[in-house]
Amino acid sequence: MERCPDKVTDTLYAILAISIVLTVVSLLVPLAERFRLPHTVLLAIAGMGMGFLGSWIISRGINLGVLTDAFVGLDKLEVGTEVFLPLFLPPLLFTAGLTIDVRRLMDEIHAVLLLAVIAVLVCIAFVAGVVHFATGVDLVVCLLLGAIVSTTDPAAVIGIFRDVGAPKRLSILAEGESLLNDAVAIAAFGLFMGILVARASGDSAMPADATSAVGVFLHEFVGGLMLGFAMARVAMMILPRLGDSDAAIASVTLSLTYLSFIVADRYIHVSGVVSVVMAALTVAAYGPTHLHPRQWTALRQVWAQLEFWANCLIFVLASMIAADVLLKINWLYIWGVAAVAVGAFAARALVVFGMLPILETFKLVQPVNRRYKTILVWGGLRGAVTIVLAMVAAGHQQLPEETRDFMAISAVLFVLFTLFVNATTLGLVMHLFGLDKLSRLELALRDRVLALSRINVDRHLKDIIRQHNERTDGFAVDPASAGDPAVEPVPPDLALDLDERVKIGLVTLCTREKELYLELFQQQILSRRMVAILAANADRLIDTVRDKGVEGYQEWLEEISKPNYGFRVALWLHRRFGFERMLTDRLADRFEVLMVSLSVLGELAVFNANSIADLLEHDAEKRLAELIASRQVGVEGALKALSLQYPGYSESVQQRQLERAAIRFEAEEYVRRLHEGIISREVYNDLRDKLAERRSAVSQRPSLDLGLELQAMIGRVSLFAALDRETIVQVGKRLRALVAFPGEKIIRVGGPSDAMYFVAAGEVTVHVRGLQITLKEGDFFGEMGLLSSQPRNADVVASGYCHLLVLYKKDFDQLLSRKPEVRAAIEEVAARRA
Repeated sequence: MERCPDKVTDTLYAILAISIVLTVVSLLVPLAERFRLPHTVLLAIAGMGMGFLGSWIISRGINLGVLTDAFVGLDKLEVGTEVFLPLFLPPLLFTAGLTIDVRRLMDEIHAVLLLAVIAVLVCIAFVAGVVHFATGVDLVVCLLLGAIVSTTDPAAVIGIFRDVGAPKRLSILAEGESLLNDAVAIAAFGLFMGILVARASGDSAMPADATSAVGVFLHEFVGGLMLGFAMARVAMMILPRLGDSDAAIASVTLSLTYLSFIVADRYIHVSGVVSVVMAALTVAAYGPTHLHPRQWTALRQVWAQLEFWANCLIFVLASMIAADVLLKINWLYIWGVAAVAVGAFAARALVVFGMLPILETFKLVQPVNRRYKTILVWGGLRGAVTIVLAMVAAGHQQLPEETRDFMAISAVLFVLFTLFVNATTLGLVMHLFGLDKLSRLELALRDRVLALSRINVDRHLKDIIRQHNERTDGFAVDPASAGDPAVEPVPPDLALDLDERVKIGLVTLCTREKELYLELFQQQILSRRMVAILAANADRLIDTVRDKGVEGYQEWLEEISKPNYGFRVALWLHRRFGFERMLTDRLADRFEVLMVSLSVLGELAVFNANSIADLLEHDAEKRLAELIASRQVGVEGALKALSLQYPGYSESVQQRQLERAAIRFEAEEYVRRLHEGIISREVYNDLRDKLAERRSAVSQRPSLDLGLELQAMIGRVSLFAALDRETIVQVGKRLRALVAFPGEKIIRVGGPSDAMYFVAAGEVTVHVRGLQITLKEGDFFGEMGLLSSQPRNADVVASGYCHLLVLYKKDFDQLLSRKPEVRAAIEEVAARRA
């Protein structure tokens, strides 16, 4: 039989090697779960084992058939370290960005930037300084080594946070830190690598001073951000138009990953890594709202698989290379890795224990428990990205061999140190801090669940026996006649007081609230934009309740009722420049949030009555019912106020919700008829296409009329009700529309008397001389100051979202001089108020 050409043979051997490696690493997954170790620890052990075994087999010429050919293929793969960066790094970074909840990431952005930017720079500086001091190696080489080892792998820490029930924001913090510090570290890696290569080749084009180096760094970083965002936005315009093809959607995102990396790095000459990270975050932000939930889930599963393959191959191949270079270890490398460990963990401790509390002091982040801070420091493992960078540096032939060996060996040894020392002792650290033990609340809840489960099982068994007895002649015994067993009393040391049980109940209700939002989205009743907002709000609420219990729950509800930063910006833009779109979107969002929240709260009330009472006893269920009812009253009041201002829009939104539900029910009916064989596939496809048209139409949110058409608003003011149309038009030219948010002071005591206000929709409260006067639609205020030219003598505060018409002093004087009947009416009201 004719043999294949050498290149074909090498390719076949490489494919054989990859197949065997993937089989081996898959078998390690259950072992990692069994021994509660990060999967990467076993990957490193397997890689080094295969490296030593392969070197021994090849060097001795032992022929083991397929096994020998596989090790030859692995040896061929090891040589190609120059492909590590472009082949493996983009999918690793894209997957990390795709899995992050971007809305929650923005909540923790100050802490994330601290850990991802400042911490990387501090780590690079510390590692470079300590290594240079300990070994005497060139400082730029030490800076490059610091950049290589400054990336972190959050998998182990996130797993621990989930196991111990830590607030989700800590997992978001670890994920965001890992993703963004990868981008910063790799950008720094490229800068220092360029300096070393330029020095070795005598190229003077590289920046010679610190200012120029920083300029190059910022250019590459900002340029990467802009390119990644632009390319991802183009991709997001394509994805919804690919129909139901999950394969096509995954293919476009895969193309986006490599295109954003290659175009940035090779053609635009900005950071390819930053471009990939920004592209991933953009897709993570817009994907859930632009794709069907099933498509989004399928896309994330595809990328999880790609990340698993890339991570496993990197670790195994790099560990095999490490097995070869470990034979070159001498005291220089031992001192080097020790210095790296000291510098890296000292820098991390400084940031977490020294700088993070500063942000906590200024309330830029919520306080983090010291036990969790310790986990963040000791859990600063290094993983695949560090190994990729080390292999890239080791394979760069323009660098001196001793420099390449020093960086590769030191970095790989440090990765192995974090895996075999830090990762394996994280359990011990958890034990020392008591994080591996159930709290008293968890123990009590566990025992209660067990007791209730036994009772339910016993009841079901008795029902089965009773039914059997009824079918069997001559069997008169009814084991269920003795009644239901009682729940065993709670041991005194595990007895929970009411506040503790209410806290557990609140966490349960908040978790259920998030599930209900996701269910509504799955049923396509809830809009894509809304599920992102409401699910993120539910996550924040869960974290707040875990931290502060009922007090935190009430604080959060009070905080969420206030206008956020986005609404304030939209309001400022509207008042300053007349921009309506942003304000319209914010008010429309509030409409949908209130309507969906009211529906979900009704379901939570039922869930509380049916599921909480048995678990936490009736007094806790009653208190939780009061909290739910209080929240319902608040939501109903806010929704009623908005509905009165925009009755047409409220009706449109409700109609849209009903139409969504009708479409879902029709789709289920068509599927049932198809499965029953009543309709053919052609008829089903035609019906589905018509539903798709209706679904597309209803997916567009109805336009919200802000009520800023001045003539309509003027008609609501009783003072102008009797004016003819021509006069209303003239008045409208002088009036300006204004939206006030809840709690805003429209007028302050002592302020200038520069305008008067007409309430077109909503309510305001006048605070004057210890009295509170409520003004509603059609009323006006501020006229006293204009008539008397005196400073304001009262505070006027918006009771909710209010729409006002403003008449400034110059227009006031001109209007009243031309319309004496209006002046007379205003003076009459002013006299009564005086």
